[in-house]
Amino acid sequence: MSQDPFSVLQTMEQSGTRGAPLLLDDSKLAVLWSGVAFRLGDLNLVTPLDHVLEVLPYPEVTPLPGTKSWLKGLANIRGNLLTIVDLPEYFGKSPVTKGVRSRILVMNTGEYSAGLLVNEVLGLRHFDEETEGQALSGLEEPVG
Repeated sequence: MSQDPFSVLQTMEQSGTRGAPLLLDDSKLAVLWSGVAFRLGDLNLVTPLDHVLEVLPYPEVTPLPGTKSWLKGLANIRGNLLTIVDLPEYFGKSPVTKGVRSRILVMNTGEYSAGLLVNEVLGLRHFDEETEGQALSGLEEPVG
């Protein structure tokens, strides 16, 4: 005797939910946030993924006269001008040298975008929500 399709689905659902109490309670799972890990001199840091628009190789940069040494200039990224800031140099570390690992993190602050030059991008990392925004040591005050 064949069962109708709805009865078959009900039987499958009932057999599947018998073991449900053994499953983890979602309310006890840690809330995670994702970030882009990068190297700034000898420090490994993370910025929230939703702050990073894209990661680019070190582009050709047009210098701007009369600016601080950490402000590298402007880059033309697909027809848009992007300000390039050498983040390690801004914090008093050695400037980034153009190489195969150096990258630009394109950051968006709402109205404006800027490219932060870093020594290397290490990939995506995932963390418990409690670790977001923890204080870091090892960074000097920004160079004025």
